[in-house]
Amino acid sequence: AWEAKEHLPLWGGNLTTKGNIVVQGTSDGYVKLFNARTGEELWKFQTGSGVVSVPITWEMDGKQYIGLASGYGGAVPLWGGDMADLTRSVSQGGSFWVFELPEG
Repeated sequence: AWEAKEHLPLWGGNLTTKGNIVVQGTSDGYVKLFNARTGEELWKFQTGSGVVSVPITWEMDGKQYIGLASGYGGAVPLWGGDMADLTRSVSQGGSFWVFELPEG
């Protein structure tokens, strides 16, 4: 077993692929890929806003893709307490990101 600690709550779920990759979106805007067996972080990408969706995956023309939404939108001003303070520097944004997974 392994764990990947984050300093903000996670708003979306994780996805595990048949190829043993765990996909996670973070509240500070990162998409992270981990080795499902070891927990090693394989890759990360900054989306510019908090990731708020569960990743999805599909195959097209023999290639596998991952997609997810980022962007807090209008909810951020409604948050109070610690969450308001912790997410103050995160852009509200609003994007859908798609990544092609490498073969193997």
